[in-house]
Amino acid sequence: MYEHIAKNRFKTVLLIVGFLIFISLIGYFVGLYFDYRYGLGGGYSIMLMIFGLFIAGITSFASYFYSDKIVLQLTGARPLSHQENPRVYYMVEGLSIAAGIPMPKIYVIEDRAMNAFATGRNPENAVIVFTRGLLEKLNDEELKGVIGHELSHIKNYDILLGTIIVVLVGMLSIISNIILRSFFFGGRRRSDRNGGGILSLILLVVGIILILLSPLIATIIRLAISRSREFLADSNGALITRYPAGLANALRKISSDSKLRVANDATAHLFISNPFGTRARSFLSNLFSTHPPVEERIRRLEEMALGVGIKN
Repeated sequence: MYEHIAKNRFKTVLLIVGFLIFISLIGYFVGLYFDYRYGLGGGYSIMLMIFGLFIAGITSFASYFYSDKIVLQLTGARPLSHQENPRVYYMVEGLSIAAGIPMPKIYVIEDRAMNAFATGRNPENAVIVFTRGLLEKLNDEELKGVIGHELSHIKNYDILLGTIIVVLVGMLSIISNIILRSFFFGGRRRSDRNGGGILSLILLVVGIILILLSPLIATIIRLAISRSREFLADSNGALITRYPAGLANALRKISSDSKLRVANDATAHLFISNPFGTRARSFLSNLFSTHPPVEERIRRLEEMALGVGIKN
């Protein structure tokens, strides 16, 4: 457990540092491109690299301190008070004590689909978000299973890593989109031959390839972090509730009705189940899914439960 927490903190630092370097390199290559195309001079590349580093630094700072608020805004979640739903409040409070962490704030998304996620930079600033459909359609044991899963994400600092990814990946997509538009719809290339040489041309090609691949790189980052942590959160969540069948039965229900209107590529990896739905998936979509197959997750939980309480 503590090893996993340490790894998540290290991955967070690594992700932010990697983002700073990546955006700076993109700025440098964009400068080379503009120099090659318009003859603006060699200092332009350094200037854009410094500007990229500045933008990346501001983005990284915002992603650490404000990413949870950004995610809540993106999903349209609102606070759920104790008076409005004491059932959920007492479940979260009791299981938080069992997990040994402060009770997170509770938010709700007004959607009839069933899904949930946790966000925040640490257990002291955590939020659990449920859809209205999940609160109404799951029984107590199933809802406890979902809560235990999300509390495990909070305790393991998965929420810090996952929430920061939302902002950084979103910013990366915006930057790459803007740059690609300028490449394909910009002015004509300068006609003189004195501003580049073979080395500049090679660097230009490398930069363009890097920018073209940036959306794929962002997807790979989400996949590498999301899938393994879901299995771990299932197992640790079952240990918190002491009832693996509750989460297994919940996942079986959720997987049949998890599609959300507010879901997007940046936030998809946060949810307990794929918010785009699981029906009619192709091999390629499974390959690039942010979540492991729900059938495999249920099978592992059933093995933990030894068949006790499992509903088919």
